[in-house]
Amino acid sequence: MLKRLLAKASPILGTQSDWLGLCLLCRQPCDDTPLLCSWCRHAQRQHDRRCLMCAAPLPEQHRESELLCGRCQRRPAPWKRLQVIGDYQAPYAQLIPRLKYSGQILLAPLLARLLADHLDLANPPQVIIPVPLHWWRQWWRGFNQAEEIGQALSALTGIPCDTRVLRRTRSTPQQTRLSAGQRRRNLRGAFEIEPHHYRHVALLDDVVTTGATAGQLTRLLHEHGVTTVEVWAICRTLRHLK
Repeated sequence: MLKRLLAKASPILGTQSDWLGLCLLCRQPCDDTPLLCSWCRHAQRQHDRRCLMCAAPLPEQHRESELLCGRCQRRPAPWKRLQVIGDYQAPYAQLIPRLKYSGQILLAPLLARLLADHLDLANPPQVIIPVPLHWWRQWWRGFNQAEEIGQALSALTGIPCDTRVLRRTRSTPQQTRLSAGQRRRNLRGAFEIEPHHYRHVALLDDVVTTGATAGQLTRLLHEHGVTTVEVWAICRTLRHLK
């Protein structure tokens, strides 16, 4: 009976082994963390030193006192800091599409837990603001993956998650194959902002690719009273942000 119920629920819960206490990555029994064993959690720490602004791995010869890569020193991003778990490669290149396109919502709290383990919260933001989807795309998908991760992250950190501040008012073409410049043009006029009282926010997305979406929203938040914007994401792509 249990196996039949799990089989019916698998589109939402993921595979049966995920729900029955096996590590999502190595398929060994989990010890202290649902869905991921402590060994695999530790193994996800890809790089200890990353650029504060774009999260690119810093080379070993990079001076300890320099917190930015050379490119970000020459051309800084509009946000203050980008925090990620790692680069967009295994296992995130498999887990994130399973969450977004296969409806395996159980992966959202897992990814939130991994991100929480990596965050520097010495000076925490007032609020987590997920990157919004257009209502049509959210209706079609059934959820916004950034909101699902944000709500789980809020429960872990105690930082409120506010999904009402930003709205996507225009449905834009998928950006997967667009260049950085095309993405910026694609996003012009696509977002609106509601009245708020925040000054320090964390903008949350699943993946930061070129930084076009994060940059557009950061500038919009700055125009409406926010003084400090951090960008949080599960991972960044291997190419350098524009």
